[in-house]
Amino acid sequence: MPKLLFLSVPTDEVLSKEGKVRFPGTDKAVEELTAAGWEVDLMDPLWPKPLERAKETSPDAILVACYKAVPRSRDAASMLSRMQDAPVYTVGVLQKDDAFRTMAPDVGVLRNIGELPQS
Repeated sequence: MPKLLFLSVPTDEVLSKEGKVRFPGTDKAVEELTAAGWEVDLMDPLWPKPLERAKETSPDAILVACYKAVPRSRDAASMLSRMQDAPVYTVGVLQKDDAFRTMAPDVGVLRNIGELPQS
């Protein structure tokens, strides 16, 4: 089973303007990711702990939820993409957010957790 390092703070369900679920909430997201075949390691995005955990566990991918604690989450995503080898994805960053895209060009921006590719 592939390992996923999931960085998130407790977040409730997040809906889009159209009322569709963008993020099911942290606990439900862990359930959905586990059901999709991931071994999920959940932790807070407060730096530098995510880098230390990534080096310890060598995850197959890293997913960062950026719905709350946005500065910490975004910073963790951009730093992780530069400082270790696992692919990094975010959910909760707007597709057209050019500032984040410039800061973290190697980070995959997903519309929802269902887009996370299996390794």
